[in-house]
Amino acid sequence: MSAQNWIRAALKERGVKLKDAAAALSITPPRMTDILKGMREVQSDEILPLAKLLGMSSGSLLSSLEAGERLVVGVDIDGPSLPVLGYLTGTGAVTPLEEDAPVSSVPAPPDADTADGLYCYVMGDDSLEQEIRKGSLIIAGDPRTHFCPIVPGAIFLINLGDGRLTARQVFKADNGEDWLVPLPKNHNPLYESWRFSMLPADLDSAANNASSDTGTVAGTATGTPRTIRADDLVAGVLWVHRRFAPQKKHH
Repeated sequence: MSAQNWIRAALKERGVKLKDAAAALSITPPRMTDILKGMREVQSDEILPLAKLLGMSSGSLLSSLEAGERLVVGVDIDGPSLPVLGYLTGTGAVTPLEEDAPVSSVPAPPDADTADGLYCYVMGDDSLEQEIRKGSLIIAGDPRTHFCPIVPGAIFLINLGDGRLTARQVFKADNGEDWLVPLPKNHNPLYESWRFSMLPADLDSAANNASSDTGTVAGTATGTPRTIRADDLVAGVLWVHRRFAPQKKHH
């Protein structure tokens, strides 16, 4: 039997202690140590809980146990996959993936209660560069299905109409107004900021008309800013897979 030192490294990477891993498999810590040393095989009823603990598919786990090193066989997490719906941009244009795109679908996050109401996009530009780097995968959840509190710092996908969809961060201005703002490192007038209101339009219109001081918000377009309402928030960004490798150019 092969030693399974890769499991020890994987547990450490995920912040899981050996005793907690043993508890997840309903075995004692010494038996867990025997697995790592190659002195005990993983039993059939321990495959699924160990795979979940390591964030692997059961197929990948079985192949890794046989080889004595971590291997990836197909998709590395069991469960449903999400289609990557295109490149998201700060202007609202959603660009389709190229035919030879390296990723066309991703596994649903293992800690998601359900894959229903989840949407995946690639960040296509620098409009959120301070939080989400260009090329990163974004998985966002429908607030009706997933917990997406509307608080300062949260990022939401916004339906702008005419088939346009973009992302902005919730920001509270010094005067108490809520805004949805881009986060580029350098100001770009194409990336607008918008007022945000939880109130219906008819209740909010009087306050909007009475206020001439909208506060200071970097990136706000000239003229009267548009007001975005809760119904325009399609989904809240819940998971981001940040990309560090050089990005492929697309048009």
